[in-house]
Amino acid sequence: MKTEQSPYLDLRQIPLNALVAFEAAGRHCHMRKAAQEMFVSHSALSRHIKQLESRLNTQLFERKSNKLQLTAPGMRLLASVQAAFGELNNGLHMLNPTQVEGEVVIGTTGTIMLNWLLPVLADVQKQYPEIYFKLRTLDPQQKALPSELDIALCLGCPDEPDKEVKKLYDEYYVPVCNPALLKGQTLQTVDSLLAYPLLHDGLGQWLPWFQHHQLDGRKSPHHTYFDYAYQAIEAARVGMGLALADIVEVAEDIRQGKLMQAIDSAHTEGESVYLVTHPTALMNYRTQLVLQSVINNLRERGARLCV
Repeated sequence: MKTEQSPYLDLRQIPLNALVAFEAAGRHCHMRKAAQEMFVSHSALSRHIKQLESRLNTQLFERKSNKLQLTAPGMRLLASVQAAFGELNNGLHMLNPTQVEGEVVIGTTGTIMLNWLLPVLADVQKQYPEIYFKLRTLDPQQKALPSELDIALCLGCPDEPDKEVKKLYDEYYVPVCNPALLKGQTLQTVDSLLAYPLLHDGLGQWLPWFQHHQLDGRKSPHHTYFDYAYQAIEAARVGMGLALADIVEVAEDIRQGKLMQAIDSAHTEGESVYLVTHPTALMNYRTQLVLQSVINNLRERGARLCV
């Protein structure tokens, strides 16, 4: 026996005009303003709303103290309709190449660029070949940024009063190395790290990290120094020693087995990464697409996002 389908689940039986009218009326909670927005008469808008309520067998609006208000079912439906219209609007934008085509200028540190950003941008270009990139390398703690940047991912807070500057996430440092260095076995104590060569970058995080664990990092038998974190991470990949790296920057290497976390210790908070953009109202659509891809990837990598 065929089960009768609920009318709530069959969008084909609900007129689109009624949903459009409901969204406008629900957003304004004012019939006259909604009718003016849609360029229809007050009575025509009311008919659409009554038609939708009749089809759903549910009251969507009520009047309290002569003011129009959404009922509880009306509020739930409005949230769903607005989300659906938003997705439809995004899809229509993507059909128009003029909304997407063009350049996005991105600035970030060499470490962020090489260790996780480039694969994200490669994925963006596969989905949106109309977008092309110009990449600028920034120094850690750089205060003044090039004016051409659409997106900047800065290690340390820059001085950019004319742009939106938000903390994006805090770095959390973990010791990593080539699995062969430790024969694939995680170390059991922090002090056992001191038996292996340490790979330092320009931020010099090893000594404070050991101090956090009440140890003297200078007792390691061998130290190698690099200007940038991506160089120390690459040295760890080829087996030169232990690097101290942000978990976001090495998450993919650990997943692929190129690196391993040397010890299962608590992550120690390090520097903060800041996001710099134009105000949202001035941000073009392609930049918004790229930015959303970046944030989604960070979330997948386990970054503790602040936005």
